[in-house]
Amino acid sequence: MFDARVFAAVDIGTHAIGGGWTTASPENDAPETRKFHFFNSWESQPGPTVKNLSALLLDARGEMIAWGFEARRMWLTQGMALRTAGAKYYHGFKMDLGALQEAAKSAASADPADDAAESGRTDNACGVSSRDLLTTNLLTMLLRQVVETMLHQITASGYDEDDIRWVITVPACFTDYQKAIYRDVIKNAGLPGEDGRVLLSLEPEAAAHYARVSGARQGDDGPPLMAPGARFMVVDCGGGTVDITAYQNDQDGKMIEIGRSLGDRLGSDFLNRRIESEYILEALGKDVMEDIREDCPDALLHMIDQWERAKVAVRLDQEENINLLIPTGIDRKMGATGRRRLARRQNKVDDALVFTPAQLHTVFDTVVPGTLGLIEAQLTEMESTQGDPDVPNVIVLAGGFSNSPYLQQAIRERFSARATIVVPPNPDIAVLAGAVHFCYDPQIRARRSRFTYGIDTALAFEEGVDPESSRVSTPDGERCVDRFNVFTTAGQSVPTDAEVCHVIFPLFDDQKRITFGVYATRDVEPRYVTDDGCDQLAEVTIDLGPVMRFDREERGVRIFMKFGETEVKVRAELVQGGGEAATQVRFHSNY
Repeated sequence: MFDARVFAAVDIGTHAIGGGWTTASPENDAPETRKFHFFNSWESQPGPTVKNLSALLLDARGEMIAWGFEARRMWLTQGMALRTAGAKYYHGFKMDLGALQEAAKSAASADPADDAAESGRTDNACGVSSRDLLTTNLLTMLLRQVVETMLHQITASGYDEDDIRWVITVPACFTDYQKAIYRDVIKNAGLPGEDGRVLLSLEPEAAAHYARVSGARQGDDGPPLMAPGARFMVVDCGGGTVDITAYQNDQDGKMIEIGRSLGDRLGSDFLNRRIESEYILEALGKDVMEDIREDCPDALLHMIDQWERAKVAVRLDQEENINLLIPTGIDRKMGATGRRRLARRQNKVDDALVFTPAQLHTVFDTVVPGTLGLIEAQLTEMESTQGDPDVPNVIVLAGGFSNSPYLQQAIRERFSARATIVVPPNPDIAVLAGAVHFCYDPQIRARRSRFTYGIDTALAFEEGVDPESSRVSTPDGERCVDRFNVFTTAGQSVPTDAEVCHVIFPLFDDQKRITFGVYATRDVEPRYVTDDGCDQLAEVTIDLGPVMRFDREERGVRIFMKFGETEVKVRAELVQGGGEAATQVRFHSNY
């Protein structure tokens, strides 16, 4: 078993990325006194920060020129020369991974029920899109840079690469397909591939680890969140997603998941996208905007940076306008005609874009109603399982976007009568710091299964019940090949270390391998893998070569599946000999 001396975490955010680590020691065994190390001296950073920008500058061949704040600086100061040479600047690309077309609609929806439903959908089996391949390559480059930076710091402290256990954060709304792609990213970034050397941590679950040791309490005079029996929801509001989980501590203070893992593309980055694609476009005009994107995207980036700084001060009761000064490059593209047009729209103001309180409310409505809908769904589920009314439900806000006064006010206005609202210190580093805690000593004892998971199995054909299209003649009689063999059901509490085992056999004497699909559905009693709402997540192939000398009835395979960890895991053993079977698992997507 791997015995780590260093515990390192990387938080890959849509807007920013960072790493932290700690070492194994008696002093660090207690989470309240655990000491962390962060890298906070990034090239071209505007000020000390534990996170660099999730940005890449690539040349015409796709080779990296710079990354992070340095990539942004070069794009802003040398943009014309770089564009002429075919260079491209990428930022905020994480959420392009496996992005559903409907997700954009969901993010703009004000219907909480629609938002909650979209957050829980599964993937259909199909292929991998070229956009996923591009995003995978970008994520690999980005992760490699942070890993190399951290390794330099860790090895300089006297430790070896083989001493390190790593954890990488992922959004709660990521599917098993997206997590499988992350595994490829991790491998291609140079991290170890052995089981247990690199863990995945859900972002809100990492934030929960941080919230428990940050001093946050269950109200002004209440016990800390680490106390036995504490019930709390973590709302992780990042740049790309809002992710939510809910827990109750058991008598040992370990976390038991009591809600549904929810998430959607409702992060603060979508405010920026709407400002650019709708408001700036409308103010400047389509033709001018196309010229700006083509000839001076660096000037547009300057304007978005102004909005990035301004939005963190917008309040729910905002009464003042916000002005974004027009950069020189954009002003030249507008010309006299554009300035006159802008002045007519903005009460004679032609050197800035003016956003009224009503417009600001509309921009924040891009994500805030959907966020409130996710919280409502989670809180309702928490309340349905609340045994002791004297134990309060707590809503913990984490992530960079949770610093927004607008978002905080909206959440307090909607839920303060039903739950205690808590914002721990430095919520923008909650996921990163919590991921280090998770890597050192995971405090989660059980999770709730998001779906009913199982495999397709051939069971005895039932006349008048099973469809004829599923009938297959085998040496053992007539079989229905589309039956859903359930391993765990939606909503079931699953211990993190539990494995579910079923034994399956080949159907035919000359069968040299067993191939089956892993399926998921929200139905708790599915009969067929072809039922509506039942999606194939993966395809598994098991080699029967080592047992072909035995009779077919002795070629059984034990299928083990784990659902209590961040990822669904599948392994197989041959019944004869009990050895691990060569198992190939390929997760699918419908993109």
